[in-house]
Amino acid sequence: MEFTYDLSGGSTAIVKKYQVAATNTTIGRPYLKAADGGVGIVLGTTTGSADYIGVNIDAAGTYAAAQNSDGSENAKITSIIVNPLAVYRARLSGAAADGTALTAHTVTTATTDGLTITHSAYDAQTITMDEGTIWGYTGANSGIVRKITGVSTTSTTVILAFPRDDAVGDQYLHAPVSPTRSITAQLTTNCTEIDASAAITGCTIVVVEMICNDKSGNGTTESYALIQFADSLFGATTT
Repeated sequence: MEFTYDLSGGSTAIVKKYQVAATNTTIGRPYLKAADGGVGIVLGTTTGSADYIGVNIDAAGTYAAAQNSDGSENAKITSIIVNPLAVYRARLSGAAADGTALTAHTVTTATTDGLTITHSAYDAQTITMDEGTIWGYTGANSGIVRKITGVSTTSTTVILAFPRDDAVGDQYLHAPVSPTRSITAQLTTNCTEIDASAAITGCTIVVVEMICNDKSGNGTTESYALIQFADSLFGATTT
């Protein structure tokens, strides 16, 4: 994930260096506070972001617990963006692996009120998309975004109707997150994107805004949530 802006109105990332507890070569990964008795800050996990401190901008090597024979530094340091009000851009991935395309779900029964999107080949209830986001990928409602208010095994429901009727063959994209919602989400394996195919669980985030692209904007691979981590060590929301 990438630093985008700060809700205080600034655009500058504040960076601090910390001793780390583990090797990490992935950039843009959340870090958490040092554990009691631990060596240094620890890596966040796909479902764990409690006591979040920030996101790294460089890699970290492996520390040596004992002294080096040549007297060189045996700690390993990484640089972390620590803005308490930082907003990060996280790609919406279609699976646990970073960069997986979202699946476009095809309309199987046309509707004329814009309130129900029927897609019998996709079950929005099993991996619940309720309170998430749906947007048009192809067809008459391409690029139009709505908050989801109901799901079933064959359809998705919204309260604010899509402005145009859909047709059989039109496609929509789904994500389990939506703007201004504090929600738990599962991150991808490298913890740099949101796994939009997973059950809503784990990392507590606040969605500030979303970038929901249609087919012309490569929406299956170029759609994003702009997020904050809610349980912030340097913020006011630590649990």
